[in-house]
Amino acid sequence: MAVLKWMLKLALLPLLLLLILAQWAGIFLTTFSSVVTNLLAGLFFFVALASWIMKLADGGEVLKMLITAFVVFVLPYIAIAAIAKISFFADELRDFLQS
Repeated sequence: MAVLKWMLKLALLPLLLLLILAQWAGIFLTTFSSVVTNLLAGLFFFVALASWIMKLADGGEVLKMLITAFVVFVLPYIAIAAIAKISFFADELRDFLQS
């Protein structure tokens, strides 16, 4: 049984390395993209409000732009939640490999 557990640990080691690499790449991309998406969401928001105030767009179009701004704003937070799940799984796998 000990030999099987050792072989399983050896087989799972590349998966742990892949998860750590995915975690770091995800953190880098999320940090970089959150700046861009926040600027883009702000631009959508202010264009929607300005077009509504100047009566260039009706309420339906403004609502669509505001929903788009919210979705663009939320995307990095969804990615952060996914990275947290990857990090949790990597920690559990690391604990198993160290046992």
